[in-house]
Amino acid sequence: MASESSNSKPVILVVAGVIEKQGKYLLTQRHEHASQGGLWEFPGGKVEAGETDQQALERELREELAIESATGQFLADSVFDYGDKVVHLKGYLTHWVSGELVLHSHQDATWVECDEIKAFTLCPADYPIVEVLESLPRE
Repeated sequence: MASESSNSKPVILVVAGVIEKQGKYLLTQRHEHASQGGLWEFPGGKVEAGETDQQALERELREELAIESATGQFLADSVFDYGDKVVHLKGYLTHWVSGELVLHSHQDATWVECDEIKAFTLCPADYPIVEVLESLPRE
């Protein structure tokens, strides 16, 4: 779902799943040849026309990671200008329902504690989501 911003760069709406499992969170690493190559991110992807954020996130996680998920609480959004495009990223707490992780769109994945996330070099748009995640009460 791209729209034009006032400076005529495309604005791309993207959803990201902050997947929690046994107290750890999933980070995925972008392929080196991709935009933001080598950086880590919360997995997800573009919202297509006619999709809700929830539908898009669950579809993207199925396509990219071969897992079934349930979208939970909205965490945060950020708007980041990457130069050639503007990404509006919306992060949601996401629950792993079923499936075994298969990396279709990433070169690596790791499970980390919340306080370990900032040790990874994330895509810039993901940092506001991390800040909100860090502020949530821990069980």
